Amino acid sequence: MKTQTIQRLLLLSCINLMFFSCQDPTTHTEPPYEGPPKDHIISVDRAQEMYDAYSQRRVPIIKKYEDSIAADGSNFTPTRYAEYDLETIKQYIAYIEHEAKEAKVDIQTLRFYLSNYPDSDKFPNGDTVKYPKRNSFFVVPTMAYEGKNVGFYLEEIDGVYTALPINRNGLRGKDKNQTQDEPQGSVNEAGFFISTNSATLGSGTTSVILNDGGVAPPPGTSDFGDNN
Repeated sequence: MKTQTIQRLLLLSCINLMFFSCQDPTTHTEPPYEGPPKDHIISVDRAQEMYDAYSQRRVPIIKKYEDSIAADGSNFTPTRYAEYDLETIKQYIAYIEHEAKEAKVDIQTLRFYLSNYPDSDKFPNGDTVKYPKRNSFFVVPTMAYEGKNVGFYLEEIDGVYTALPINRNGLRGKDKNQTQDEPQGSVNEAGFFISTNSATLGSGTTSVILNDGGVAPPPGTSDFGDNN
């Protein structure tokens, strides 16, 4: 009787093991907690110091320039932060990891580019400009390419999902239109995209660039004082 009971328990254990092993392997689980990221967490005091330095050294310059070119005489309020809800960040991480896996490429870093919305109601493709003239940033995942760390987008080439450098012209050296005195392009210089032809990043390509978070002020208040 005892032997039969043990055999039944073993059989049930095997069935359970087989059942759980057949579950969807793509189910996302939280990564193990390993404490704060080393060398990347700063104190509140240091954050305050850095915030104040920007307030003193950058905000007045931005405001003076934007006020000087405002046709309607309006006063400009420089952006002090942009934010995303936590679920959006989690979804973005899951998205770029999925796309990178499909293209068989490893994500090296997330690169945050400072940027500015145009002084217009619409982008050239007709999309609404959410925050005209406002400062912002966008996030670009990077990959290793020819010994460099570069931002990438994705494209299907001959049926193969492929990760390609955003600034391929810069990586390949001097552009044919570049003068002798101009430096060679690089991913950190002004020439960000492959070309000025909007069709280049059109149909058949997939972007992994994150933008359009909420920018403030206004509305909103700062965690570090002066409400701007």
